[in-house]
Amino acid sequence: MVKGNAISVRNVTKTYKLYTYPIERVKEAFHPFRKSYHHPFHALTDISIDIQKGETAGIIGRNGSGKSTLLQVICGILQPSSGSVSTNGRISALLELGAGFNPEFTGRQNVYINAAILGLSREEIDARFQEISTFAAIGEYIDQPVKSYSSGMYIRLAFSVAIHVEPDILVVDEALAVGDTLFQAKCFAKFREFQKKGVTIIFVTHSLDMITRYCTKAYLLEQGTLLAGGNPKDIVDEYNRMIVNCSTTKGELTGITCVENDQTNPVETETEKLAGIPENRYGVGKAKITGAEIRSSDGHPVKVLSQGEWYEIRITGEFFQTIDNPIFAFTIKDVRGFDISGTNTSFLKVPTGIVQEGDILTAGFKQKITLNPGEYLLSLGCTGFEKGEYVVYERRYDYMTFEVVSHRGSVGIFDLDSSVTIIKGSA
Repeated sequence: MVKGNAISVRNVTKTYKLYTYPIERVKEAFHPFRKSYHHPFHALTDISIDIQKGETAGIIGRNGSGKSTLLQVICGILQPSSGSVSTNGRISALLELGAGFNPEFTGRQNVYINAAILGLSREEIDARFQEISTFAAIGEYIDQPVKSYSSGMYIRLAFSVAIHVEPDILVVDEALAVGDTLFQAKCFAKFREFQKKGVTIIFVTHSLDMITRYCTKAYLLEQGTLLAGGNPKDIVDEYNRMIVNCSTTKGELTGITCVENDQTNPVETETEKLAGIPENRYGVGKAKITGAEIRSSDGHPVKVLSQGEWYEIRITGEFFQTIDNPIFAFTIKDVRGFDISGTNTSFLKVPTGIVQEGDILTAGFKQKITLNPGEYLLSLGCTGFEKGEYVVYERRYDYMTFEVVSHRGSVGIFDLDSSVTIIKGSA
């Protein structure tokens, strides 16, 4: 194992034997010439990743892509058919709802059993029990059988045990999708605390915002293979391409032909000029976004916006085929790729009509800028529906940057434009 790595996965493949009929298992086991009756299913194929100590890694992919299987292999719950996994440190895993809990035992009994399995002594569990119980916030139910718990109570207690054993590596599989808002906030606060302490975190999620907000590294799986790994923002962008069958990582695409439209328009965008990297631009080739700009109330293009003022975001598209009611959209992101806000003509119930080959449309979105001071990225889209199927005509991620300035301060992403009144009274 490479020094400094918390997790090292090398050429891991996990294969299952699938049988059409149960009797075929018996036939295969006792056949005198070892005839095979099964067909193999590769849940994972030749996966290799390295996660260094202190990193937070996210794994994304469509349902059935092998995400949960990979976590189970890393935790040692499943053995790989080939390849190897090395870990360095105590692993605490929360892989499925109530995993390891005996439904007949009370919450208290399950805490002691699970914490002991994770390597804590009786004295250590005694010292931490009150913290575990307080974090789980299930009150007197701690002494009731867990079979009487709601799904939220299950996950709160399981997560509380997992994080209070002081792990070196925390593995979480979609657990944070369960639970109320307050509990999720407590979990994310623990995430940040663990990150400061240098705990390695690896989790599976369908929330792309979590990937860009919390991760230092991300991986994209598809049909058991590793498509990409690296910068979280880049991996999220690649995932978005993949789900509309426009991935640049895989060779053959099915069902749709994708056009790298930056080849049809050699003019560099602002982000290309600033960063020196190719624009993330793709679509099916039936239309292209030819440009966009932000205009002030007096009609002038601007790049520096004043908080509280009105502006218009203009998107222009050219069409190469007849399209019914194309949808224009924009998204504002921060520099880490976190989606802050956005809208489209469909959300706003503004029809664009039927466009013909050669038509050019411009959509203007009037916005009052309430963003707090900082630098932001503007992404664009032109999509639609054909025979009930969602189609991406063109997307242009991080098309341009802009800056927001303000004369007053506030906390967070938005300024709520608050006013305050002070009333003085006497005792």
